Amino acid sequence: MAKLIADWELLHAALQPHLTDLPCLKDKADEIEALIAEAKGMDTKQQDLRGVLQETVRQRQALEKRGKDLHLRTAALLRGSFGFDNQTLLGFGLKPRRPRRKKTPADTQQQEPAAQQ
Repeated sequence: MAKLIADWELLHAALQPHLTDLPCLKDKADEIEALIAEAKGMDTKQQDLRGVLQETVRQRQALEKRGKDLHLRTAALLRGSFGFDNQTLLGFGLKPRRPRRKKTPADTQQQEPAAQQ
């Protein structure tokens, strides 16, 4: 946008000495001047909004961090209260730890030859 505004300002400045010779350009020069003012206003507004956006993103990220921390702490308290493998945890959106799988005789036989080698 800055490049466009600079081009428009150059055109407007170059038109000024010729307005007495070419009065038909007076309206166009006035339009260009108004356009430049409006574009500068929009550019300033965009910069302000960019700053607001950055601050909003920073606040949102801080909120997400606080939320994750609170979630983890609450989940830890629930797991401590109910137990790590209690199915009641599902009601809170938490996965209970699966019970350990007992080794079958086939599993122990597969491990013994590997241990002998």
